[in-house]
Amino acid sequence: MFKKTAIVIIVLAVAAFLYWTVSPLFVDKQVEEKIEDLVSDGKMQEPSGLNQGQEKIDIVSAGQFTGLANHEAQGTARIIKADEKYFIRFEEDFRSSNGPDVHVYLGRNGNYDPQTDLGLIKGNIGSQNYDIPGSINIGDYNEVWIWCRAFSVPFGKAELKKEQT
Repeated sequence: MFKKTAIVIIVLAVAAFLYWTVSPLFVDKQVEEKIEDLVSDGKMQEPSGLNQGQEKIDIVSAGQFTGLANHEAQGTARIIKADEKYFIRFEEDFRSSNGPDVHVYLGRNGNYDPQTDLGLIKGNIGSQNYDIPGSINIGDYNEVWIWCRAFSVPFGKAELKKEQT
């Protein structure tokens, strides 16, 4: 009896692990967050900053995702300043491979920084916003990374260039 119970438990554990790791490869999750969500009152003004009474959104830097380690990643990432806070924004053209435990990080010169975990990726398709905590100096970073923590594998990165004003 003990042997059968142990086998059932092992089979269930393996099945759960396989579902957690393999099923995201076949399921897309689309997100459609608005850029207006970055400002506290929902009003925004164009990046030129000319309208009175509305919050200004500045594009600090931007880049294009490229896939890494046999994973796909494409689309635009931006660092945006709104309401005196910084955010990472993946634009509508963002698309990447899906996987388990995929997080968003900042990095520099080809290396992601595990201390800059901005959270679990919200979806592998579409526009999404990520808060950058005030404790992170964005001037120290020039890349946005998509990283699978479960397997310590990069899914993609975007090299950021300063926007010309």
